[in-house]
Amino acid sequence: MNRLAALLLLGAFAATPAVAKSPFDGTWKTDLSTLTMPKKPDVFALRRGRYSCDSCEPSISVWADGAAHPVSGHRYYDHIAVQAVNAGTLRITQYLGDKIVFSEEMTVSRDEKTLSFTFRDMRSRSGPVVGTGSEHRIGRPPHPIEAHRVSGTWKLDWIKHASDMGLIFSFTSEGEKMHMSTPTGQSYDAVIGGPQVDITGDLPGTKAALKRLSETTLQETDTRAGRIVSVVTMTVAPNGRTMTVVTNETVHGGMQTYKAVKQ
Repeated sequence: MNRLAALLLLGAFAATPAVAKSPFDGTWKTDLSTLTMPKKPDVFALRRGRYSCDSCEPSISVWADGAAHPVSGHRYYDHIAVQAVNAGTLRITQYLGDKIVFSEEMTVSRDEKTLSFTFRDMRSRSGPVVGTGSEHRIGRPPHPIEAHRVSGTWKLDWIKHASDMGLIFSFTSEGEKMHMSTPTGQSYDAVIGGPQVDITGDLPGTKAALKRLSETTLQETDTRAGRIVSVVTMTVAPNGRTMTVVTNETVHGGMQTYKAVKQ
């Protein structure tokens, strides 16, 4: 779903403050109030015991029996389990191998116009990143006999993290070499204009390469298995206090923009 893609895009970036050698040096915190919501809506349904997600890239169709079922083509998971908790709540769990990497619970409101969700992102070795969010329904709700009440087309309104751990990232420069790190355990040491390097702590083994577009703009290209999966463009404002981050997901689609504030 596009909501999950949004969460994963945040986690793809996001520690210790450094003496400013470049505009990027220091610790930055994502300002979720500036986060642009995905334009493409989430479309999913639970009908006759089977869960489908048409907005997922690639699309998903598995039995909603609580068991983990294999899926392919997804960046951070290869199995998914879906379970109807009750008539208004659905629980989804994602696995990479035998490890749970992400779980969420979605609950529809009594008027069936709002979908509230809680999530738990466990990709980090430093502990889970948890949060909440809300979506609004587009179109009419399904008839309860035909489909579960969470089924339908939804548009993301907001996301909140319960802690700062998933929102923080830091840069330290030494000449043209940049060290990036996050409290959730992802890091790399890359030379600007140099070769790809491993992102330590990234479960699917993503590599990163940096390119300087200007004195205040860096572009990070992430690849996995030789294929570009995302391009992140970071621009520091003239006052040096804010950074605009634009992420393009080249495999699963979607663009996300937000601002980060220097701490």
